[in-house]
Amino acid sequence: RVAHAGATLGGIADEHGLAALPSATNFVTIDCGRDGAFARLILAELLERDIFVRMPGAAPLDRCIRVSCSDDTDLAVFRAALPAALEAAHSKMSPPGACKV
Repeated sequence: RVAHAGATLGGIADEHGLAALPSATNFVTIDCGRDGAFARLILAELLERDIFVRMPGAAPLDRCIRVSCSDDTDLAVFRAALPAALEAAHSKMSPPGACKV
């Protein structure tokens, strides 16, 4: 189950241009591709959507979030919530009037 969930989370990360780090644990560390401030925004946005994830506290790992390996139902909820969380985080990091990616 953990290997399946880890592979699924890695695929979800890849679908959104994020990188899942190799893991032999019951969670997957996903590199959010920017700094700790951006990762904290993603974490906050996921929490707003009732998705609990963790985050390392020290740089440079604070640019990552940690997502627990869970069942397919929970993974589907994470998959559905991540795009909106990323979009919200991107919009909060971009200055007004700036080009948003």
